[in-house]
Amino acid sequence: MNKNEIKQNLERKILGTMLNDTESVISITRKLKSEDFSEIHSALFESITETAGLMEQEYLVLELSKKNLKSWGLSELMKLRSENYGSTSEKLWHNKVIESLLEINFSFQGERLLSRQLKEIKDGCYGLDSLLNVRDEIDILIKVENRFEEEKDFGSNLQSIASEIQDELNNKNSNSLTLKSIPSFNNATGGMRASNLIGIAGSYKSGKTTLAINVLVDLVKQNIPCGYFSLELSETELNRKILGMLTKVPYEHLREPKKMTEDQQTALSNYFAKKRELPLYISDKPMSELEIRNKAKYWKDRFGVKVIAVDYMGYIRSKRKFDLREREMSYYSEFLKSLAKELDITVIALAQLNRTGRQNPGTENLAESIALARDCDFLFVVYNILESGIDPGNSLSFTESDFMLKLDTTRHTKSKKQIQIRLNEDGIFEEIATEYDNNYVEKYSKKQKTKPEPNYNHYEHQYR
Repeated sequence: MNKNEIKQNLERKILGTMLNDTESVISITRKLKSEDFSEIHSALFESITETAGLMEQEYLVLELSKKNLKSWGLSELMKLRSENYGSTSEKLWHNKVIESLLEINFSFQGERLLSRQLKEIKDGCYGLDSLLNVRDEIDILIKVENRFEEEKDFGSNLQSIASEIQDELNNKNSNSLTLKSIPSFNNATGGMRASNLIGIAGSYKSGKTTLAINVLVDLVKQNIPCGYFSLELSETELNRKILGMLTKVPYEHLREPKKMTEDQQTALSNYFAKKRELPLYISDKPMSELEIRNKAKYWKDRFGVKVIAVDYMGYIRSKRKFDLREREMSYYSEFLKSLAKELDITVIALAQLNRTGRQNPGTENLAESIALARDCDFLFVVYNILESGIDPGNSLSFTESDFMLKLDTTRHTKSKKQIQIRLNEDGIFEEIATEYDNNYVEKYSKKQKTKPEPNYNHYEHQYR
């Protein structure tokens, strides 16, 4: 008996059991779906599932015969039931009927997958990419098994939940990643966690790329592996920006090395002379969403990457066709959130604000799609204070290097928190003040006799 014949017999045993014992339908449908059956049996499985709970056992076959299912008249249904008279779901599991059907299905799916990939490998020239695709598809196929595992109720999980919380209280196991350069970022988010999607939105030249690089450099200096998809800057430009942050040599001078002073050259030589662990992995190639997923998974598996940044969403180029740009961007947003959950990493997505966003920086002015605000765990908006046309009044003074970072949308904490940050010559953002800092005005106000405490509600109204 060949594999196809074995599969057909197993399917008939399951369907016959469902006809004989309608109480078995619930337990069987928790483990199997219509797509697990061959075409001739799939429609019957769906009809039994829909009909079994609506009538008495003795009328089930008669009702099914009225549905005019292909190949399933009254006589065929009666024969199927008589073949499996007395069978129950317990007997199916005892005899490993359902398990055997699943194993055969995995065999067929693996055969089709490998056949297709073998053709692509023969026709293509990108061997590593093809092998990564094979591995990823096999991983996805294996994960399908998870739907057959029994779920635990909340009460059964309480002990493990309590252990997680106690470990975090004792600092034995912290699931969050924190920044040292912008402490209030941690206050706003409670720390970045695996499966989080964090958005950074801003208008053209608002500092969002520099901010994202700052975040990754901060983590990398803590020896936390990170990945950066630079779909806008070249790897050379990105390398020199990062080098400037690490050596305090201005990027402008690194971009044109002849501008460097002797002291800067010495600082650079001293930095190169010391070996450092800086686990940051960069890709500057144009990529589709599938290519981003494959590369991110490769980084995660090989290097243990915990955070990736995509700069920026608008430059992802899918092979799918979309009738509207807004739907395309919504698709990318959902993809990035799913990627964070699938790989159990933090994903940082950069997004553009439209022209109105320069004077009115907020998620309502996201270019092309508001979907990112829906999918993000935390969505920040960054903007240059003076370029946004904000009048600080007589009490505060800002420079061209002053930016505001606003937590505009969040699922987990209070939103609208704002952090003033200043961009140094070396490309590092330094935190100046937040709504928690009562010394804000004292430090950065113009000369005055009285030193009022800042009214952030007032400023937030202006920043909207």
